[in-house]
Amino acid sequence: MKKNNKGFSLVELIIVIAIMAILVGIIAPQLLKYIEKSKVSTDLRSLDAIYQAVVYAANDPNVLLDQPSQDLINSLSTKTKLEDLAVGNTKYYQEILDLLDLQDLNQSTYEKFFTSSHDPNNLTIYVQYKGGVMNPMAMWATTTDVTGNRNTNYDPLDWTHLEDPNGRCIAIK
Repeated sequence: MKKNNKGFSLVELIIVIAIMAILVGIIAPQLLKYIEKSKVSTDLRSLDAIYQAVVYAANDPNVLLDQPSQDLINSLSTKTKLEDLAVGNTKYYQEILDLLDLQDLNQSTYEKFFTSSHDPNNLTIYVQYKGGVMNPMAMWATTTDVTGNRNTNYDPLDWTHLEDPNGRCIAIK
């Protein structure tokens, strides 16, 4: 008798499905870590672009000649929300907007650039002058975690926590 076997047996199918399930179980956690690290990296680039615009605008000759802009820059010795730079619509603020190619700097504008935040509706960017030449300002985004673990075990209103290796937010320091 000649058998005409043109398919797979049930046992063969079950074995293949089991092997695929094991592979997915091994690969999925690694893929999720990679995706979160990618989000953190993108957020760091976004924060760096904002930081560079804020620092560059503070050193622009036209901004340096504008007294309201100078007053605003001098007030950055205390922590300031990024959107509070819009006060008075100074040349400093306008220069930052031009550099970033944005219409405004309110929270809803910059929230969409940050994907690793575990609470995107409450994400706030703070800036504070800290002195120095290389990085004259500190800038950090609350409700983010540079490790990708979504741990915010720190005081998000104090830039000195950025030196703490446990639970740091995404920051330029």
